[in-house]
Amino acid sequence: MSANSTGRFAVEGMHCNGCVRSVTGAVSRLPGVEKVDVSLDDKQATVAYDAGAVQPDQIVKAIEAAGFEATPL
Repeated sequence: MSANSTGRFAVEGMHCNGCVRSVTGAVSRLPGVEKVDVSLDDKQATVAYDAGAVQPDQIVKAIEAAGFEATPL
C-alpha cells in the first residue's frame, strides 16, 4: 500500500504564470506525484505524493532543475 504525503515548499524566483507552469510541470513529471498546486502570490508549492515513490529532496531537486530555489516548509 502506498503512503500518501503532502509537502509544502517555498519557491523563490517565480515572477509570472509561466514560472508557475514550469514548476508545476517539473514536479508533475516525478513518479509518485499525485497533485501539484503552485501559488505565485505565496511563492509556495504544495505537493501531494506517494512517499514510497518520491521523497521531498527529489521534489526540491526538480524545482531547482527548472531554474528556481526551493526549500521544504
